[in-house]
Order: sequence, then structure tokens, then C-alpha cells
Amino acid sequence: MKHQYLLLFFCLVGLISKGQQNCNVYTDSSCNTACRLSNLAGDFPQGSRRCQELLDSAIRLCPGMADAWNEIGVPYLKRGDFATWRKYVDKAVALQPGRFMDIRGWCRFKFLRDYEGALEDLERFDSLTHYSTKRTGDATYSLNIVMALCERELGNYAGASLYFSKGIDSVIAARGKAYLGQFDFLHRAVLKLKLQDYSGALADLDRQEKLNRNYVETSYYRGMAYRSLGKHKLAKKYFSHAARLYKEGFHMSDPYCEMLDAVYPSDVEEALAGH
Repeated sequence: MKHQYLLLFFCLVGLISKGQQNCNVYTDSSCNTACRLSNLAGDFPQGSRRCQELLDSAIRLCPGMADAWNEIGVPYLKRGDFATWRKYVDKAVALQPGRFMDIRGWCRFKFLRDYEGALEDLERFDSLTHYSTKRTGDATYSLNIVMALCERELGNYAGASLYFSKGIDSVIAARGKAYLGQFDFLHRAVLKLKLQDYSGALADLDRQEKLNRNYVETSYYRGMAYRSLGKHKLAKKYFSHAARLYKEGFHMSDPYCEMLDAVYPSDVEEALAGH
């Protein structure tokens, strides 16, 4: 429960950071007016005509306002018009790389599966911010975990292991398990399965179960580990458990994108058919 409250807190922080700007910091009258227009845009539904018109006016008045460039691009990202989104977010990054490069990197990972590009952005952001810890905009992951997943999907398992250690082991040592992401252990377990470290994968899945109980994915990957160890009765037990959990709705999901390592009914059915 404490873990869930912390995630909610991070989500709220993310929302607040995109809220009203303090327009008093702008001494130039045009930029001060632009800031107020940008704030006013927040009163309208994101991506609505009025919202976009206000942000566009803000940019015209104050072309150096990175927040407006970033915000006007978000609806295009969510609608799948990635080319238009890149035009706007690239401008925000050029203006304030230390504030927006991590956002671009995370979105390249989440929406585009551009692992090389995401990794490049996030590593550069790390160096710009002197390796400060930060979470993704949806509070699902720390940026170290995103970099670990990028390295894993690119086939660089040594790099992935290093980033997982930074995002999990170092976090536990410094701040405790309550600050871990919701699926950190699960993602590292999948890496260990790829490395044929089945005992290590099972240990991480045990940790994942304690952190977040009764997910399809935890049972499914347990089954995969036991099957690889030749323990077919245990494998079938966990595949069957995964099938039951899916009917109850306990599985990884995201409103915009397919999540890495998410398991679907066809995966479970195929695993059960193999027994």
C-alpha cells in the first residue's frame, strides 16, 4: 500500500510540473503575456482547438518558451502523429535540454520503440544533470530502468544488467524498496531468462510477487523458468495460474502502448499447449 501511495505521489508531481507557470519570472512583456496564454491553455482540454491556438500564440509572442513548444506537441504524440510531435519536442529540447531531453528519450522508448535514440537522449540527460535520479512522466519507471530496457532490447545484456543494478540495487540501498517501480524486478527477471540464469530469474520473480502480487506476467515467467529447468509440473502449475489471473484482469497494461514483457492470452495458451 505504501508503494502505491508513493507512485501516486510521483504521478501528482508530474502533473503539477506541467501546471501553471510563474509568469513573474518573465520581465519581457511579450514573454510575460505568452506565459499567461500558456497557463490559460491549461483550462481547456489538451489538444482542443482553443488549447492549441493559445499555445501557438504563446510561441509566436515568445519563441524561447520551451514549455509551450513541448505542450503543443503532446497531443500529436498521443494521436500517433510522431513526426509533428518531434518537430515541437525537438525545439523544446534545443531550448532547455536539461528539462526536456529526458521526456523526449522516454517517449522515444515508450511510443516509438526507438531504443537507440532513447538511450542516446537519456544518457546525455544523465550527464547534463550529473546523474540525478528521475522518474518517467507517468511515474512507471526510473530512467535507469528505461535505459536498462533499451540496452536489453538492443541485445546489450551487460549494459542492461548495469542499469538494472543502478535502478534496483542502488535504489534499495539508498532509499528502500518503496521507491522501486511497479515492474522493475519482473523486467530484470526477463533479462535473466535471456541470460539462462533461471535461478536468478526466479529470485527476482519472488521479489516481484512480494512487491506486486498476483500478476499474470509473474506467474507466466515463473512457468517459463521452471520449464527451462525441466520442472514441467511446476511450469504447468504457474501457466495455469496465469490463465486464471488473466480472467480476473490482473495483467500489465497501458492506455497508450503495449508494455514490454506484457503477456497475452495467446502466450499462456501456447505455453499450456506445450505440456
